[in-house]
Amino acid sequence: MSNTEHFHRSCFACLLRGDPEFDHALLETAAFWRQARMEGVLALLWHQLVSKNIQLSPAIQLQIRDALREQTIELGIIRHAANQALTTLDRAGIRVIMLRGLALAETLYPRASLRPQSDIDLLLNPVQMQPALIALGAIGFAPINSWQPHLLVRGDALIDLHDEPLGGDRIQAWRQLTPLSGNTFFAQAHHDGNTLRIPDSLQIPWLCFHATKHSFERLIWLNDIALLANQISQNQTWDQAITTIHQLRLEHPCYFSLSYCVEQFNAEVPDEVLAAIRPAMDWRERALLQRHLTHEQIPFLAERLFARMLPRLRQRLAFWYETIIPRHEVREQIAAGGCVKCTFIRTRLRQLGLAISMLHLEWRGWRLLFCKH
Repeated sequence: MSNTEHFHRSCFACLLRGDPEFDHALLETAAFWRQARMEGVLALLWHQLVSKNIQLSPAIQLQIRDALREQTIELGIIRHAANQALTTLDRAGIRVIMLRGLALAETLYPRASLRPQSDIDLLLNPVQMQPALIALGAIGFAPINSWQPHLLVRGDALIDLHDEPLGGDRIQAWRQLTPLSGNTFFAQAHHDGNTLRIPDSLQIPWLCFHATKHSFERLIWLNDIALLANQISQNQTWDQAITTIHQLRLEHPCYFSLSYCVEQFNAEVPDEVLAAIRPAMDWRERALLQRHLTHEQIPFLAERLFARMLPRLRQRLAFWYETIIPRHEVREQIAAGGCVKCTFIRTRLRQLGLAISMLHLEWRGWRLLFCKH
């Protein structure tokens, strides 16, 4: 993330929490709104500005309205496809849990259209994967390619079928981080129409894990967590959430996520909750946390935190080996149909260059940490 993008992200957080002190000149730049769309918060920011009666230039208004029109069309396609898919799977006797996306938009946001969607994430029992593929194939959904057989497409609608929530098919060592599994979800899920939903006490560590897994690259994921934290506070169910976080050993992702939401979104997380889930952190992790709290999107943050969550050196070495040199099917996904070997080498060289260029940021983070002490 460049310095400009880093600054934009800090402005997004400022607007989302309703801070009145803001440089409105930024709102007239096209780059500001392009990044807002990439991070999934464009509709939320526009909603805030309209509520405050802040006027923008006609050119910027046109850019925003075009983006919102496209987002509305995408959402309509996804909602229609989701209704058809869920009805079809329910009639086939296949139990599914809707993950993220539409489930959060309908329960956490004042209007579902404020939360963008890119696909439909469904979790199901592994033994029901093949019947689900057959049932969805009967209504026009087909695998998008040979190396992602569980990612189905029909027109502009995508369905991503998961047989476990961690993504262990990509990095098996992730399964050593936490006992969280599909069974955990189905054991706690409750019926909501023709689908299942998980309780907030399980949703919060799951969302924190997912956002951390992607190194917090989209601000909308952190906004989801902040809104869910507010809901848990209102329902007074933090005791159950804390118990679940400890049981799943996800203190690191939850502490990083919730600390940011408190710092930047004024999320309603009691101090005693953060104290209860605060993990033991060495000086490097504390430096990473300080950088994260100032909006920096830190490359490889997920890998660095996850490695430290593994208790044994043997597990850490296996994690790093599998992360640096993934299995062939993972390389196929990275290549996306191109030359697998060439794409993999280019990707690793680019990442090596990025890691080297990050060294000055590492030193700056360590200095900032030690200056505070």
